[in-house]
Amino acid sequence: MEMIVCPKTTLTIGTLNVRTLAKEGKKDLPAREINKYKWDIIGPSETHLPVIGVERIGNTTLVLSGRNDGIHHQGVGFILSKKAKKSLMSTTPVSEHIIAIRLEGPTANLSIIQAYVPDSSRSDEESEEFYSQVHSLIDSIQKKT
Repeated sequence: MEMIVCPKTTLTIGTLNVRTLAKEGKKDLPAREINKYKWDIIGPSETHLPVIGVERIGNTTLVLSGRNDGIHHQGVGFILSKKAKKSLMSTTPVSEHIIAIRLEGPTANLSIIQAYVPDSSRSDEESEEFYSQVHSLIDSIQKKT
């Protein structure tokens, strides 16, 4: 199996504020972008998809962490190329603002966090909760081998 996390392999990762993937035909946009630019991983934010899970779109895989109340607002995720999907070990959806994936490598594994910071209209409590969740996630990743 060809691994994406390798010492002599270039891994291309980017982020993309998609503003919504909830409209008809929008889910195909990131898949087209990942193929067009030959990226391995894209972290979309503001997906507006109330979904938590994994789905296949064309030759890419979409890993999502959205709201669990059915409201089409916020949401983050990862779009993985076919090659990146082969190395996917686990997904950790935390909230509609935070998700992590873990990729397998031959000598070490790689964790990637996609976080979309709540805007300034949010309360101090919501902002503190966000940062607390990020710190907890980082702490849990650092303890893994």
